Amino acid sequence: MVELTPRAHDALLTSQTAARRFDPEAHIRLTAAGATVRAVLVSGPEPGDAILEAGALTIFVAPGVTGTVDAGEHNELTAS
Repeated sequence: MVELTPRAHDALLTSQTAARRFDPEAHIRLTAAGATVRAVLVSGPEPGDAILEAGALTIFVAPGVTGTVDAGEHNELTAS
């Protein structure tokens, strides 16, 4: 289960909104790299992804991403 802090939600929504200006089908996929979470622009989920909907934000979450996702300095995402 993944939860987003308000700061992470805002950062991801800003990214998704910007991407959708060029591709209306753009979504964000979260992947894990240790404690760091990477946000990648994709057109659809990968097999095994969970779908997280938070307001206007739809995120595909890769297996292995768990916990609370926060955005720190320069919107670097981390999970705890």
